[in-house]
Amino acid sequence: MYKFLRIVVLLLLSVVVACSDENNSSSTAANNTSLIRVYTPDGNILKKDFNVEIADTNEKIYHGLMGRTSLDINSGMLFDITLVPKDMDIAFWMKDTPISLDVLFIDEKGIIYFIHENAQPYDTTPIYPQKRPRAVLEINGGQVQKLGIKVGDMLKADLLGNN
Repeated sequence: MYKFLRIVVLLLLSVVVACSDENNSSSTAANNTSLIRVYTPDGNILKKDFNVEIADTNEKIYHGLMGRTSLDINSGMLFDITLVPKDMDIAFWMKDTPISLDVLFIDEKGIIYFIHENAQPYDTTPIYPQKRPRAVLEINGGQVQKLGIKVGDMLKADLLGNN
């Protein structure tokens, strides 16, 4: 019951933040961005560079890519999960998100340990990782398959301190 209540509180907070920052696409472009790189597990072969927005405030984390009608092919959003209280479960959903996304869960070493491909627009089903991530990357749906990104690949980013 307690877990259910925490999820409901998180979902309600998401709605409140979304309503207070209605269709934030113009202000989001001015947000903190960073170049991230995805490598093979040995860290030697570069698979892809992405220029991502950094979700580095609670408001950005809870709003995410909601309301976006498009996302550049080499873009995405990287979420700093250290800002989420440790007693809260981490779950992502597609509420108010009209584009399909691939959601990659990353551990403290930068290793991708769970991937949810092609999350469907507007789906409110929570996407739970197997364990608490250090960061989460959202990119266009279908990119994981197209680029051959796999569990075990490494993400290098300033946010993770491994760049």
